[in-house]
Amino acid sequence: MNTSLRNIILLVIGQVLALTSVITLVTYAALVSRMLTGSTSMATIPAALAMIAAALTAYKASMFMKRFGRKRGFQFGALFALLSGIFTFSGIYIENFYVFCFGVMVHGIFQSFAAYYRFAAMEVSAPRFKKQAISYVLSGGLFAALISPTAAKFFETHFFLPIPYAGTFILVILLSLLTQLTLLFLHFPPEIDHIEHDENGQEIPATHVSWLDILRRPGFLCASLNAAGAYLMMSYVMTSSPIQIVEYCGFQITDAASVIQWHTAAMFLPAFFTGSLVARFGAVRIIMIGFVCFMISAAFAIQGLELINFYGSLVLLGLGWNFLFTAGTALLESAYKPHEKSQVQGLNDFVVYSLAATSTLTSGFMLETIGWKSMNAMVFGIVGLLLFITLWYVKVNRKTVGLTSTQEEPN
Repeated sequence: MNTSLRNIILLVIGQVLALTSVITLVTYAALVSRMLTGSTSMATIPAALAMIAAALTAYKASMFMKRFGRKRGFQFGALFALLSGIFTFSGIYIENFYVFCFGVMVHGIFQSFAAYYRFAAMEVSAPRFKKQAISYVLSGGLFAALISPTAAKFFETHFFLPIPYAGTFILVILLSLLTQLTLLFLHFPPEIDHIEHDENGQEIPATHVSWLDILRRPGFLCASLNAAGAYLMMSYVMTSSPIQIVEYCGFQITDAASVIQWHTAAMFLPAFFTGSLVARFGAVRIIMIGFVCFMISAAFAIQGLELINFYGSLVLLGLGWNFLFTAGTALLESAYKPHEKSQVQGLNDFVVYSLAATSTLTSGFMLETIGWKSMNAMVFGIVGLLLFITLWYVKVNRKTVGLTSTQEEPN
């Protein structure tokens, strides 16, 4: 087995472990918070803190890996997953909401490092397989969706009863240890210094590009805002859905877990072919398909409060996320030169997690104040804004936007 294939397999395993941990926190954090505080509006605060921590550390994580390498960066990030498991378990055990919040927040730091698995997959793949490599790593989420509910339920019912949910967060500790074991076998090729030359053949020293310069690039804005918009809409609706299903509609927690499981499967099942679709039809067309999925998802949610509405809405929400996020990630590569990689990727993930944190933080409050159906109606406005940005990007690059497998979207 060649090194590239082995690394991709290990990155997929790392993605499975990371997202199993994330899904466990997302599914249980709001319920634990409501148990500890008795407040719906405060229930999404821990998940929002995780997103805020991820946003604040995303750029630093990229710079850390630029200096010390991908492997050491991933190992360092996994230490925060271990700390998160310890603090979240402790918060539940001593019934302290603030300790629990701190534990979930620390998990966000781990998430900011683990988010670079998808970029690492591109770096170890042949140029013609980079878009597929993104998909393969993201597909790890499908296995996480299948594993996490059963694993979380097993730990909940076999450890530290009768304290509700305490055993579940032992799983987070175990997953962090398995992540460290997996990362031991990763071997990345040494970084190549990308040197540019002028017309006379003289070396042009790489300069530090400013954030303002990056933000002026249409390619970056279209790629980053669509990837971030995917997370914004997904987090906004998905974070509050367990509360809506269990607390407001009276369904069982197993129903909420099942809806989240199907939602997560829909997020990652298309990953087996989304990369190929992007390579064949171009990122812009796949982004447009994502918009349609988000709008149909919102329509399902607005139509009723039966379980079928939740399943339909959350499954389409997951599909929309996959198309926007995968296409946005693929499009981002065209928005930077090789020596700018760490800066642009770091700024991109800062934007992604900042918007995700905003949506997660406000999700519980919006559910309590305007209600589930009005929340979903707002998705149409967000899609409209992203559509405007995408069409603007196409207009700016109308002569060179790649829509086939042999073309690449320009900056």
